[in-house]
Amino acid sequence: MIVSVNGARNRELTKLLKLAAQSFADKLLSPQLEKNIQLKIKIHDHLEAGGFCDFEEEGLPNPRSFKIDICRTKKKIHMFSVLAHEMVHLKQIAKGEMKDKYVKSRYITVWMGDRYEDDVNYWDQPWEIEAYGLENSLVAKFLIEHNQFKNLRQKQENWFVYEEDNVLDE
Repeated sequence: MIVSVNGARNRELTKLLKLAAQSFADKLLSPQLEKNIQLKIKIHDHLEAGGFCDFEEEGLPNPRSFKIDICRTKKKIHMFSVLAHEMVHLKQIAKGEMKDKYVKSRYITVWMGDRYEDDVNYWDQPWEIEAYGLENSLVAKFLIEHNQFKNLRQKQENWFVYEEDNVLDE
């Protein structure tokens, strides 16, 4: 997998985000699929959400070139949780598990062959359930396997961030 990072502001965070993306891909993708993925990670000061995953090729059944946008946060661990969450979406799109379509002027998502209209509650969307279900374990496994706790400079109680911690206060 080819990974680039823009907007991290320092080499250490850039290096850790690349390492984390590779670690998450190793867990989520087959080696054959992984070697064909290109990923651009962009860190933003402000986003409407913690992050987004999008593919860069239109019209292909299973895209291979992706962009993940992440909102900069004070607690760096949150950025890694968002990256893990968005990497699950990358996997879902690359493997053809999830496809977004416009049908009769309506936006729908096809998930594992089932159609979901755009009015489905966010927390009931199966692709989000999977992403939220995997993000913390992916981050924990990355931190353990790569001995990265020291680089995040956070106490153990701050490893996992909850919704009220999503406020930017840098």
